[in-house]
Amino acid sequence: MAKLLMSKIEIQAKTGVNLVISFLILFVVNSAIIMLGNRFFPHQVVLGTYSISYWWAIYHSMLKFTLMTTFVMPFVALYEWKKNTTFTNMQWMGTYLVVNVVGLWAITRFANNLGLGVSAWWVVLVLAVVLDWVQGMAMMAAGKYMMK
Repeated sequence: MAKLLMSKIEIQAKTGVNLVISFLILFVVNSAIIMLGNRFFPHQVVLGTYSISYWWAIYHSMLKFTLMTTFVMPFVALYEWKKNTTFTNMQWMGTYLVVNVVGLWAITRFANNLGLGVSAWWVVLVLAVVLDWVQGMAMMAAGKYMMK
């Protein structure tokens, strides 16, 4: 029979492990989407500069972006706890759409330092929508695995 109540230590341990797993999943997904964006639309999604290599640009920019997106999770959990509610999948997707737009826009403003640049604001919106969808699918799949 499943245990219905967990202690505070068990909850903290499970949350910490889930945060690390989520970070790794999001890093891989974000990197893959940005690489595909650059592969298919090289004039709109630019990786690297004269002093930053292609791979370093992916690593450096996606590390920063993934940290931003992962740090949202504890704040959503706090909001859920304060409001005594649980986010639905659509609320998570909406939250992450906003986070992705803001995060990508912030990262691409520092293209000389991080190596990721875009040609226009609409590219950020398209990337954010694609990232939102793929991140959502990956996190839902991981959530099913982590619940076991």
